Amino acid sequence: MRHMVIASHAHFAAGISEALSFLGGGAGVDIKVICAFVDGKNDIAQAVADTLAEIPAEDEVLVCTDIFGGSVNNEFTNVVQQRENIHLVTNMNLPLLISLLFSINEPDLAAAIRAAVSTDEVRPKYCNDELAALNADDEEF
Repeated sequence: MRHMVIASHAHFAAGISEALSFLGGGAGVDIKVICAFVDGKNDIAQAVADTLAEIPAEDEVLVCTDIFGGSVNNEFTNVVQQRENIHLVTNMNLPLLISLLFSINEPDLAAAIRAAVSTDEVRPKYCNDELAALNADDEEF
């Protein structure tokens, strides 16, 4: 079985998980949320250990964190080196999570993750430049 963990500083993980559910994502997928450093939850190592203790060691886990190099991501980086079957993705955003959820049941999860993180659909965009490019294309016709 496969699971997803969405983890962040403050309530970002809960909010993005709620938005994901609102948009219809996550049906049938076990999604766990870690909101670190709020409500007295200052021990990120314990929060990660408690969350992963609920998941059988043989199951695959897709973990998405908020900031590369942040304390939440760093804790999962330590775990990835000690526990098999954990895939760690960082700098998450809603389009990325949607893409990953659609890919979570692919036979080769690592390949599906690599494909998802490399697409233009999940990268940030400066809309002013996108509009300028559209206007430039219209003027050429």
